[in-house]
Amino acid sequence: MNKLDFSIIIPAFNQEKYIKKCVKSALEQNFSGSFEVIVINDGSFDKTSEILKEFKDDRLKIFNNENSGAAYSRNFGIKKAVGEYIVFLDSDDILEKNALSTFYDANKLLEADIIQAPYYAIKEGKKTKFCFPLKKFKRKGGFLNIKNTEGEVLKGNFEPWAKAYNKKFLTENEIEFIGESLAEDLPFFYKGVLKAQKILLCDRPVYYYRRGYKALSEKENLIKSTIFALVSSDKIAREYEYFSNIENIYKENCLNICLFWYRKFKKFKNKKVFFDFCIGYLKDSKLLIRFWIKSCINDLVDIFIK
Repeated sequence: MNKLDFSIIIPAFNQEKYIKKCVKSALEQNFSGSFEVIVINDGSFDKTSEILKEFKDDRLKIFNNENSGAAYSRNFGIKKAVGEYIVFLDSDDILEKNALSTFYDANKLLEADIIQAPYYAIKEGKKTKFCFPLKKFKRKGGFLNIKNTEGEVLKGNFEPWAKAYNKKFLTENEIEFIGESLAEDLPFFYKGVLKAQKILLCDRPVYYYRRGYKALSEKENLIKSTIFALVSSDKIAREYEYFSNIENIYKENCLNICLFWYRKFKKFKNKKVFFDFCIGYLKDSKLLIRFWIKSCINDLVDIFIK
């Protein structure tokens, strides 16, 4: 099969509310080059499958798989993709109509490993927020990497969206998603950023991220899978040859990630399992104190709200 410019990969599970808008945003790209849209229907049991059948477009490829999680679905999509660059799109989000053109125009003849762009964070009833991770480096020009930014590329958003990845770069470095459900993008982020020599920044937003994490069902494996992703990320980061040069930034990331997921698990009866893990994971005494104070404040706020 002839190689295309882009492959847009969309893992979907029970997204009947948003999947139509999502897929339309991918297919209606204002881009004169070639691309495909790969939707992995991850065992949906709502109307997602029916909605997907409504589309009649040769560029759309739909795979109906058993429920295996976002990590498996994205890896499946990478294997099926024939695009030179891969763009990930969550099934409840929207790709800006000029996203592919923005990536393509910025990367002409440069062969970047990763292209990263700003995005909009949207939430019903709330003002749209413009987000530009790593904005301070936009005027720098040229490629960024872990060395020439002294580790600050680690301050970018962890999620795989609002980026385009060179497929050859991913496959040659065996960069893939791991884990079962939550935080599966974290090890992917670290391995990608630590391996990439050519990270390119765009200044035009390419993505609409729907804020507000979906309600989590209280399952023991959710906390376990998150812990697994954090441990895997830690191993990847500490194996980096010049880890001492990025250690402070990495530790700050660890603190923020632990606080983020602790808030998500706050209604879980076994949230103490994650709290205890964070205490051992953070290790650094200053980080531990900050984590303890912020998590306690968060718990107190919840009590007063009730």
